[in-house]
Amino acid sequence: MSRPAVRLRRAYLEFDKPLVPGRLIKRYKRFLADVRLADGSRVTAHCPNSGSMLTCLEDDAPVCLSRATNPARRTPYTWEMIYLNQGWVGVNTMAPNFLAARAAEERALRIFAGARGVRREVKVGAHTRLDMVVERAKGPLYVEVKNVTMVQKGVARFPDSVTTRGAKHFHTLMELKAQGADAAMLYVVQRGDAASMGPATDIDPTYAGLFHQAREAGVELVAVQAEVQPTGIRLVRRLPLAE
Repeated sequence: MSRPAVRLRRAYLEFDKPLVPGRLIKRYKRFLADVRLADGSRVTAHCPNSGSMLTCLEDDAPVCLSRATNPARRTPYTWEMIYLNQGWVGVNTMAPNFLAARAAEERALRIFAGARGVRREVKVGAHTRLDMVVERAKGPLYVEVKNVTMVQKGVARFPDSVTTRGAKHFHTLMELKAQGADAAMLYVVQRGDAASMGPATDIDPTYAGLFHQAREAGVELVAVQAEVQPTGIRLVRRLPLAE
């Protein structure tokens, strides 16, 4: 049991520069957040999360921002995480894609056994892309990655708002499976207060139905938990699936 966990922890995203601490004032227009820095100044940060962020928003909660590398960018900061329920919650939806690729490179999960390489942002149809394809001797594994930040009564739930795009990804993965390919949906839970993960039936019953349909069709559904810290984000354990 310990060896797979060790491999999983090699999937690590390290922040190359110290994050900037602050306090959340408000999130608005989906992609913007106002933050008060330690010196009292107020800045607007890019919010890299298109969901509702239900259960991970709290006024005046501690947050951490990264500095934009492009000095000409309209928002000089990116919101990376928020401190809630005695732990950091990662809000940047780009982090799970990086962590999933690292997990594949390290063969850190059973679904990545025999991985030889990873291709990201792969076009699989006229209007559809998947987050990555893992190349293996026995054939490719098509993977879509989802960021999970909502927790209700100890269960991580996805999605936190209705997602037609997420439904489309399930249809694509099931089509690939029906054609004989291997396909997986990987959920990265960026908070430590969840003991399992399942679909948010009350928010998006269509997606929840596809969750169970895909599972029955042979699409691998895998949930992993990340340990989020201002120094970096690391995958630490696999979570059981809930109804």
